[in-house]
Amino acid sequence: MGYTRSPIMLVEPPSSRSGQIMTRLQMRLSLLVQNEIPGQSGAVAAALMTGDRSGISETTNEIMRISSLYHIISISGLHMSMLAGLAYGSLRFLGALLAARAGRSDWPVHKAAALGAFVTAATYLALSGGGVATERAFLMVAVLLLAVLAGKRVISLRNVALVALAILVVAPESLTSASFQMSFAATVALILGHRHWAAVAPFVPPLFKPVAMLLFTSLLAGLATGPFAAAHFGRIAPYGMLANLLAVPVVGIVVMPMGLLATLLAPIGLAGPPLWLMGIGTGWMLGIAESISALGERIFWSRPRRASSCRCSERG
Repeated sequence: MGYTRSPIMLVEPPSSRSGQIMTRLQMRLSLLVQNEIPGQSGAVAAALMTGDRSGISETTNEIMRISSLYHIISISGLHMSMLAGLAYGSLRFLGALLAARAGRSDWPVHKAAALGAFVTAATYLALSGGGVATERAFLMVAVLLLAVLAGKRVISLRNVALVALAILVVAPESLTSASFQMSFAATVALILGHRHWAAVAPFVPPLFKPVAMLLFTSLLAGLATGPFAAAHFGRIAPYGMLANLLAVPVVGIVVMPMGLLATLLAPIGLAGPPLWLMGIGTGWMLGIAESISALGERIFWSRPRRASSCRCSERG
């Protein structure tokens, strides 16, 4: 699966009719988003909702890589967990309201919410077209939600091991890919750091707790994925934590909820207002990426470079 800007030749018909249906739905939703949100903000919004990154320019890709925000474009654990968490929280809240109205306290509201979140995550996986990072994220969320249904512990390295084993059985070559290594490195680091955060969280003022948690998780993920990024791509992102601190909350509070709402309202023609808000969020994210990517250049290259002291012969 991929994208091309030049004509292609059909070698053989697609083997799965369901795959054709999901691809048509993916492209139709991507076109809707890009028609409602102009420019690169719409292209990024379409990538977040459908996985279609064909409208994103190389310039945008580059500033997102430099600012360490490219992981937001690639559908991975961030998007899958946000979407599943939003679906779980909304369904559980709605179920609690219905149970209170009916006077029933024995309804398994949390299990019903977990099942609904699982269906939502599976639909998102099918719509996005898959990929190692997306499949890893879905399997992690699926194991988590199944643990809720079974009444087991949710955050555990055993879940990570199960997901890694499942992916490697199906696609063992993914072990050497940057996506596999970076996504699992970040996940393992966050799970190992969870116990330390739980120990210090009670001493953090409630007002600053979200910011502190975001700083802590960004630091852990950055330290865990930095060596792999340097090895695979030959670059580091010294201001990645600042970029994520400014962009990730907007993605979680505005972009992803509005994207989900737009998807639900699209069949009845009311996707415009949530997509407008989503465009504001993606525009903010691109502005942060551009500013952060230029920050290093201004700091490191604003002073004139000192001339080399070595003497070179004309022949040299």
